[in-house]
Amino acid sequence: MVVSKFSIDNPPEVLAEKSVLHRRARRMRMTIFSRVMIAQSTLIMIIITISIFAVGKLNLVSRLNARALTVDARCVSEEKALRKSFLEEMRNAEEYFLMRDLSFRDECDNNRRDFEKSVSQLRATVGAPGEKALLGRIVSLHDEYEKMTDLANFGQNGTEAGRSSLGDRIISKISEMIRLREHAASLKMAAARDNAASAARVMYWLALCGIAGAFVMAFINARGISRPLRGLAREMRAIGRGEFFRTARIEGPAEVIELAKSFNRMAEELEHLDRLKADFTAHVSHELRTPLTAIREGTALLLEGVSGPLTKSQQEVLEVVRNHSQRLFQSISSMLDLSKMEAEMMDYEFTTCDLKSLLGKSIEGVSLIARKRQIELNCSVAEPLPMFQADEHRVRQVFDNLLSNALKFSPSGAEVRIEAFAVRSANRVPAAVEVLVCDKGPGIPAEEINNIFNHFYQSRHQSAKGRQGTGLGLAIARHIVEAHKGRIWAESRIGQGAVFHVVLPVQAELSSKARPSTLAMRVVNG
Repeated sequence: MVVSKFSIDNPPEVLAEKSVLHRRARRMRMTIFSRVMIAQSTLIMIIITISIFAVGKLNLVSRLNARALTVDARCVSEEKALRKSFLEEMRNAEEYFLMRDLSFRDECDNNRRDFEKSVSQLRATVGAPGEKALLGRIVSLHDEYEKMTDLANFGQNGTEAGRSSLGDRIISKISEMIRLREHAASLKMAAARDNAASAARVMYWLALCGIAGAFVMAFINARGISRPLRGLAREMRAIGRGEFFRTARIEGPAEVIELAKSFNRMAEELEHLDRLKADFTAHVSHELRTPLTAIREGTALLLEGVSGPLTKSQQEVLEVVRNHSQRLFQSISSMLDLSKMEAEMMDYEFTTCDLKSLLGKSIEGVSLIARKRQIELNCSVAEPLPMFQADEHRVRQVFDNLLSNALKFSPSGAEVRIEAFAVRSANRVPAAVEVLVCDKGPGIPAEEINNIFNHFYQSRHQSAKGRQGTGLGLAIARHIVEAHKGRIWAESRIGQGAVFHVVLPVQAELSSKARPSTLAMRVVNG
């Protein structure tokens, strides 16, 4: 027997394994578009098949029952109109006999014409012998009722009791006719419902089998797409936390692999930009803050007259320079502090603090601005307040920012209220201190109240009134409070001012960047 070179070099087992690997590689190379199109096309074909069957069945049911249901509904409507017109005829006739008002007589004549119109409509639609006989009886009784009422002679041909008895008989016959028609309609609707239920059962099993197959196919394709996307989403969340060194290793469709490559390039660029930001911050600290300090000091010396007397216009120019340099210095300091806080490089010196004393210093710092704007500062402290662990300088910075904002947005002559009290735990032990800063400003829109603590956020509602700032004060306050394991939030209504809440725990948990000062250690030990 002659054995070919191909069969010797490639035995059947090797060929089968290569075939499996080849098919697997082909599946891996399928794009998301191809996967989705295959699954969706299968599902669409199943839906079309079921829809064609359903439309056929529904058309059959509709053709069998549409005419009967339409006639029954029209008959019931006319019979109810017949009863209504007769009831109104009886009421108007009796009111005419009582009040002798011709308007009631005219209304009664209109009701009789409506009654005759409804009778003619029913004669054209009623087909059952029993209903025809019943309708004839109603007409004969109505003719008898007309003779008995005799509007021209004010009902002298009959008595009120006779008219009432005859009217009850007519209404009873009309009601009986309505019940017969409604019963016939219900029988037809039941037959239609049975036909529809039979079709629904067939459709149910067709849909169940078809959708089950489509679901299995869709699940396989969706799993092949969602698994790599979930992995990529995890890497993106890590990037959002500032871990720019992440590298995504994803296996999946071609588009997902390309997306992972783009993600890796983005992570590299973000890591590079993060380094540039740190370098830029250091450069700003060295190159801007130092000469700006020299400008401030030099301006102060000139205003003090160290280099000689100044004219009034020169003093005004130097005052403008000093004010703007001070504002620029504060903005740069805020940006540098915020950068340190976001990088968790800010050091906190924890000491034992007295909240009442801290609030007093902050209020004293803004009292001059309050007097200038004729704003009343009222501070209410619920005694006794517990001592708490905090960085006194940073916590005062929080209160300074909140009070400055309250004064800035409050109108002249308004009141800014500060409240402080202890927050007690379930066993009535002071667990935290809370401070409220309340103003009477324009308020904060509900859609913006969750964004005001983001850095550089500027409210459109406030900037329209010329109250722009750097947008860093509240962001810095949030970082400081959270570093103390506390909470800060705002409540507001448009036109009713805003209330800022600051809650600081009595015993703060020291983070890796927070340490107790020597004074705090002496207080604790002594």
